Amino acid sequence: MLETPRDLAKRLSAAPGKRLPTDFKRAVALLKRPYYRLDDAAFRTVLAVAGDSDIVLLDGKQMTYGDADGEKALMPLAKEI
Repeated sequence: MLETPRDLAKRLSAAPGKRLPTDFKRAVALLKRPYYRLDDAAFRTVLAVAGDSDIVLLDGKQMTYGDADGEKALMPLAKEI
């Protein structure tokens, strides 16, 4: 897992209304490694930016967030939704 992106708060933006598929296998199939590790503060930042969306933008790239490999993570999407 990669380290938390530098200046995360400045580089994140919202993607209002974007949702992952409700089917877990379909949602996981959209993810692309490597993931970015998030400490508690970084995870709270992502949650605040995300609002009601499952997706945030990091430098314009769609990402989702949650638990991965026993840690909190920011996870790139292989294709946009």
